[in-house]
Amino acid sequence: MRGFKLPFFLALTLSLVGVLSLLPDISLSLKQLFFGFTGVSLFFYISRFNIRAIANLSKPFYWITVLLLVLVLLIGEGEGVRRWIDLGPVNLQPSEIAKVSVPLYLMGVRGNLKKLMAGMLPWFLILVEPDLATSSVVLLLTLYVIFITARDLKIVLFLFSVIITPVVSFWKWTYAAFLAAVSVSLLLLRASMGWMMAVLGTVMLIGLSTPVLWEKGLKEYQRKRILALLNPTESREVLWQSYQSKVTLANARPFGKGISGSTQKNYGFLPASHTDFVFAAFVEVYGYIAGFLLIVLLYALPLLLLKLSFSGDVYARNVLSTAAVFFAYQTSVNLFSVMGLLPIAGIPLPFVSYGGSHLLTEWLWLALAYSAHRWRLE
Repeated sequence: MRGFKLPFFLALTLSLVGVLSLLPDISLSLKQLFFGFTGVSLFFYISRFNIRAIANLSKPFYWITVLLLVLVLLIGEGEGVRRWIDLGPVNLQPSEIAKVSVPLYLMGVRGNLKKLMAGMLPWFLILVEPDLATSSVVLLLTLYVIFITARDLKIVLFLFSVIITPVVSFWKWTYAAFLAAVSVSLLLLRASMGWMMAVLGTVMLIGLSTPVLWEKGLKEYQRKRILALLNPTESREVLWQSYQSKVTLANARPFGKGISGSTQKNYGFLPASHTDFVFAAFVEVYGYIAGFLLIVLLYALPLLLLKLSFSGDVYARNVLSTAAVFFAYQTSVNLFSVMGLLPIAGIPLPFVSYGGSHLLTEWLWLALAYSAHRWRLE
């Protein structure tokens, strides 16, 4: 494991933090310990294989994921949503698998339009579960893979348009100005008629469908969370979770209140203290200093993966940098949600939040990153 020991031990340390953050609930701690052991075992098994041999299986892996995403819409379970498939003692969350299978498959697909269409299919299936948070991860990784494999500035413009259009489409004059700016940019880049039609058609399609998806595609609680972030003074009841998270962080101490002295967590004031708000719960128990060190560990992992991605092997570089983006995005969204800087997204904190599906996904990503580093071609 030469050159990869530090990322591995960082992930292992974060997994142990996840177990400690669940105390004094011994049952959940033991379950998380089991999930972590399974994840480490998966890491050692998968990383034995050459990344290119793994890539050869990415196509069936992708289509199995799509099949599972369709299946979860038909027989899935959840509170008002369909996100899990009941397998008896455990629940399978296919959307977590998509975080790995989709970008891995896209790296081997030729043609930017084919990449985009292949990424949009699982993204749409996850979106209608509905799971806006996980769908954003799949969308980000899809766009990132297209970006790093593109050799044309028109691709960068296209990706920029896809990201910005949903934001500006709610105001007609802003949307019209943005559409005009994209058109002028395409002319300056001397884009072909086909490219212009594809980019402008996508911008118009997204612009027209975003308001419809806002009303019909999102649940009421999802719209309220987003609107509450923009106007918190009038939506305090919607931001109750975020408010309790801030109270928890504000009342923590430099060295914490201890496992038995944690009031917000132990008395149930902090919701989802073992999943979405595990960071706030950890800080209350172990203190600000431990929380700061946890943040350092969380961001050190993607930074190390990014450093390792500087390789002469293009494919290895793509896998490692995509893994870095994956961990950095999930960490940032979770922490910003806990701190009230983003809407409550429901994205787990890598290796720390309770849950088997996401933990296995994260160890699988780390295994792919190690395989890419180990079998890179210099």
